[in-house]
Amino acid sequence: MSNTWWKDESELKKEQSDLLDLDLSTSILIKGPPGSGKTNLLLLKANHLHLGDKPNLYVIVYGKVLKQFIQVGGAQYKFPSSKISTHSRLFLHLLYEYDGSFDSTGLSILEVRKAIATRLEELIASGKIGKIYDALLIDEAQDYFPAEIRIFRALADVLIAAADTRQKVYAVDDCSEALEFSVSDVYELKHHYRNGMEICRLADGIMKGNPDHVPLVTHTSYDEKSNKSKVQPFANLSVVQQAAAMVDQIVNQRTAYPYEIIGIMCPRKEELAILYVELSKTVLADELTRCSEDDFDPSKHIWFSTIASAKGLEFRTAHLAGLDFLSNTGSAQKRLAFTAVTRAKTTLSLYYEIKIPGYLESALRSIAPEKTAITKANIFGKE
Repeated sequence: MSNTWWKDESELKKEQSDLLDLDLSTSILIKGPPGSGKTNLLLLKANHLHLGDKPNLYVIVYGKVLKQFIQVGGAQYKFPSSKISTHSRLFLHLLYEYDGSFDSTGLSILEVRKAIATRLEELIASGKIGKIYDALLIDEAQDYFPAEIRIFRALADVLIAAADTRQKVYAVDDCSEALEFSVSDVYELKHHYRNGMEICRLADGIMKGNPDHVPLVTHTSYDEKSNKSKVQPFANLSVVQQAAAMVDQIVNQRTAYPYEIIGIMCPRKEELAILYVELSKTVLADELTRCSEDDFDPSKHIWFSTIASAKGLEFRTAHLAGLDFLSNTGSAQKRLAFTAVTRAKTTLSLYYEIKIPGYLESALRSIAPEKTAITKANIFGKE
């Protein structure tokens, strides 16, 4: 996981270092593009608070994959792993402690979240729960309901959140207003360091027409000379063929980046499962791990994840497969595509069989335009 977590303060840029100098009693919303260091800074702020006079705190993450990923950084900074929790675990713990029980029978995941939030707000309003924590630090805060943000704020003296609305991948109400209302300082990071230029161009193409999108190419500080970035699409391949197309690439990538993580992502679990089975038959078998399974092993170097579960992660090289089903993901699909693309640092390969959404096709065409001239015969459907 080389270069993911900063080793010392000499690696910080000024805008990152300045954030760490803010008063520890200040509640902050950290905003910035993918790869700007939001999660890293959140973890360093947590460690500063913990080493100071605010040890009763938690870093709150969305799911267990991101929790394990951040625990790696926490270990490097000697931050206690027990202080990193998913939001669902924290909220359920509070319900059982202050309310006795919670019945989720027959409820969907989002319905469970809403029901838990409603009950916690009732307990807070009745005075049964107050500011029981010194601080709460929320990663990927854009994917919470406004009520959940209000709860976080009511539970802690200090709230620090990191968010990027372009990476909102769940169908929840926009919490931007609740976030800004809950803090005293909004800190904007402009520069980013993860994504190579070609990956930035693709991500910008996906977000074309979004008035709130600041082009990633404008503020990239990626070292293109050391690791030239590359985006390559693979069309007309079944999922099994997509797996076969990955193998030689990944073998070469493991040689080039032996200590880095390679990500394989799909919109759906079904295609991800097929890819895992197929790659398990190859020389790569011992390096594979599935992020959402109980046997997930972060020491492995090839991670399988749905796009949604990969939020907050980063990979030296990434393979986006099963993209025929991206259009089935509803209103969040552009943000899912943006999130998936920006997981990659250097090389990104995209795979599909028949079709991908028009915005993604256009974005790909803009960075890899057709080489041959289009003739009148072509537009009549002839060779």
